[in-house]
This record gives sequence, C-alpha cells and structure tokens, in this order.
Amino acid sequence: MLADPDRVEPHNRALRDAARAIDSWSYAEGVRRTQQLSRRIVEGFLAGFDLLVTPTMACLPPLVGAWRAGADHNPLMPLLNSYPMGVFTSVFNVTGQPAISLPVHHDDATGLPVGIQIVAAPWREDLLLQVSRTLELAHPWTDRRPPVG
Repeated sequence: MLADPDRVEPHNRALRDAARAIDSWSYAEGVRRTQQLSRRIVEGFLAGFDLLVTPTMACLPPLVGAWRAGADHNPLMPLLNSYPMGVFTSVFNVTGQPAISLPVHHDDATGLPVGIQIVAAPWREDLLLQVSRTLELAHPWTDRRPPVG
C-alpha cells in the first residue's frame, strides 16, 4: 500500500502546506540561524555553568487530548496548544544537549506530577545522571501515583 500524504491529520497537512510555501533560500537562512543560536547556547554552558535547571513544562500536565482543542476551527491550534508543554524542552532538542526530566513534586490540587528539567553541557551525561540520581534518592517517585478519576 502506498502512503497517501493527503490522509494525514489536518494540523500535519497545514504544517506541510506552510513548509511548501517557504523557498529554499529562506529555509537555508532559518537553518543557519538555528545553528548559530545552538552554538551560542552551547558556548554559554561551556564557558559559564555546569547545569541548568528549569521546569519541564510551563503548565500542569493537561488533560488527555487537550492539545487538539480548537483544531476544528484552526488546524494549527495543536501546535499553539502544545507550546506550554514544550517551551522549556524544545530548545535542547535543537542543541542536542543531554537533558532529563524528573517528577520531583506533585501538584497539591490535582495530584499530578510536576517535573524539573536538568540540562548539561555536551558530553556531560555523567554529571547529568549523577545529579539526577541524587535528586531521585532525595525525592523518590516510584511509589507515587496520581489520583484516578
């Protein structure tokens, strides 16, 4: 069976259409700028600090399927809805730096896990894992469960 690119979900089709509207020069310029930004971020780690600690997400864990809200009216809404969930983590997907998310807390009102992200300099997975293990021992989470229902 051949793949049919027109059978993808509407938000993927909208992203594909937007990508097709970008000329190759603009695409190459965007890649160059992303690479420059990545180098500046990595240089900051190499020159100034060992680890960066951030929240994992800019929101509490959303309800299942919440990322789709509004997609019936605007096929790009899933991308916008996902922004608070990936704002802290996505940059390190681009730089390729080692990072980990640890569920160190539970929200009192909902019981949902709240995580922190720890990011290390390139090739410093050793430090990242050492600190992560120490935090997991100090804040064990394997026996914690969010409320059901």
